[in-house]
Amino acid sequence: MKVSTLRRRSLRHYWRTNLAVIGGVAIAVAVLAGALMVGVSVRASLRDLVLQRLGNADRVVVSQGFFREQLAAAFGQATPLIVVEGFVAAQESGRRASRVQVYAVDDRFWRFHGLDRVTAPAGNDALISEALAEELAAGGAASVIVRVENSSPIPAESLHGRKEDLGRSLRLTVRQVLGRDDLGEFALSPRQGSVRAIFVPLARMQALLDQRQRANAILIKELDAADVERRLRVSALADDFGLRVRALDALGVIAVDSRSTMLSDATAAAAIRVAERSRMVVIPTLTYLANAIHAGDREIPYSTVTAIDLPALGWVGAAAQVDGPGAIVLNDWAAKNLQAAVGDAVSIDYYVWETEGRLRTQTAQFRVARIMPIIGPAADRDLVPEYPGITDSARVADWDPPFPVDLNRVRPIDEEYWNRYRATPKAFIPIERGQQLWGSRYGGLTALRLIPQRDTPLEDARARYEKDLLGELDPLTLGFSVYDVRAQGLAASSGATVSAATSVSGGAASRHGKSP
Repeated sequence: MKVSTLRRRSLRHYWRTNLAVIGGVAIAVAVLAGALMVGVSVRASLRDLVLQRLGNADRVVVSQGFFREQLAAAFGQATPLIVVEGFVAAQESGRRASRVQVYAVDDRFWRFHGLDRVTAPAGNDALISEALAEELAAGGAASVIVRVENSSPIPAESLHGRKEDLGRSLRLTVRQVLGRDDLGEFALSPRQGSVRAIFVPLARMQALLDQRQRANAILIKELDAADVERRLRVSALADDFGLRVRALDALGVIAVDSRSTMLSDATAAAAIRVAERSRMVVIPTLTYLANAIHAGDREIPYSTVTAIDLPALGWVGAAAQVDGPGAIVLNDWAAKNLQAAVGDAVSIDYYVWETEGRLRTQTAQFRVARIMPIIGPAADRDLVPEYPGITDSARVADWDPPFPVDLNRVRPIDEEYWNRYRATPKAFIPIERGQQLWGSRYGGLTALRLIPQRDTPLEDARARYEKDLLGELDPLTLGFSVYDVRAQGLAASSGATVSAATSVSGGAASRHGKSP
C-alpha cells in the first residue's frame, strides 16, 4: 500500500479526533493571543495611571530629616513639600484611615504640575482624594483630624527623646475632593489600588512640626538624576544636614554642633578631617545631664557635665586621664557647694537607657584634678545642646524633660546658678571617659570646638571652614536620596518591579528609619 493511500485512509478514519485537535489548537492560540492583548492593554493602563499620579514629577529628592525649603531653587523647575504618612479621622462619620499619604504643599505644587484650576489649601483647608473621601464618608466641609509623627530631630531612643510624644494633630476642614485629573491620587511610588491622600497647607504643617521654612522632599522635572545629584552636592548648606557652624567671638573658637544634639560618627569624622587640614586645634566635646554630683555626704542635683580634651585646654596633664578613677575638673561654684578640694573623690549619677527600654541609674567615680573659675572655656554655655523642656526653661523648677526628675531636690542656690549661668557645665571629665559612659549608636560627640590659627580673623576662618566642610560632606551618604520616580514607575508598570520605587514615600515620611 502506498504511503499516500495510508495517509488518506487514516485521515478519513480519525477525522473526528483530528478535528478536535485542530479545534483545541485554535482555542489555545486564541487564548494566548487574547492574553497577550489583555497584557498589553493592562500595561498601557498601568503606564497611564503611573504618569497621571506623578504629574510633572520626574525626579524627587527626599531626606530622613528636614532641610531648607530654599534648597529647591537649586533645581530649576522644582517645588518643596513635606511628605509623611499619617492617620486621618472624620469627625462627623467617626470613620478613620491609617497610613494615609499626607502632602503639605502650597501654590508652588500646583504651578509645578500646571494645574491652574486647583488652588492650594490655606488656613484650615484640606483637599482629599476620592478614595479617602469614600473611606471616611467625608465630603466638602467635613471636619477631619490629621495626626502625623513628631518631627523632633532628637532620636526618640536617646535620653532626651520624647518617647511618649510621638504624634502631632491638626484639625482641618475639607474644602474639595480631588479627582484623578486634579492629582487627587498623586503618588511618588507605584502602587495597586486607589491612593488615599490628603493635601494640607505647607505653612500649617511646618508650624505643627516646628520645622518652619523647611521641607523633606523636592519634586523636580526635566533634570536627569546625575544633574540632580550634582546640584544637590553643590547647593546643600550645613543647615540642610542639621549642622550649625558658628563663630563664638567671646571664646575665639568655631563651634560645630547638630540640631539632633549628637554629631554622627561620619559627620564628626569629616568635620575633624577638615579642621586638621586647616591646622586648627580640634577639641571634641560630649555633654550629658547628671542626676547628681556627689562628694561625701553633699550633692548637687541635675547638672550638666562635659567630657572634653582636658590636656588640650591645659587643665590637667595627659596622665590624669588614666591614673586612678579618672580626673574631673569642677568649676569653683560646684567645688564650693560640694566642699571639695583637689584630690577629693567625686561621683556622678546619671541615667542610661537599657536595650529593653528601661531607664537605669549608673554611677561613675572620679577624683578632683583641678578647680576652675567660671571664665573662658569653663563658662561656655554653648557646650550644652538645646534640650527641649530643659534649656528653654526659665527656671529649674519649670523643667519638663522626657525622663523622671524630682524637682523637690532643687535648692534656691541651684536656681540662682541657673538664673546666672543657665546650663553651663559644672564639671568636666576626659573625653575618652565620657564616650565610654555616654556614647551611643547616634554618635560619641555633641559638639566640636575649633581654634583657628592666630593670624586669621575668626569669621573668615569660620566661613572658609564651613565651605571646606561642605565639600567633604556627601548628601547621599548623610540622609538624602535621589529617586528617578518616572523611570521607576514606568518600569514597575511594565512588570519589572523596582524595589527602590516603593521606598520613595517612606524615605520622605520617615525620620531615623521609622514611619508614623
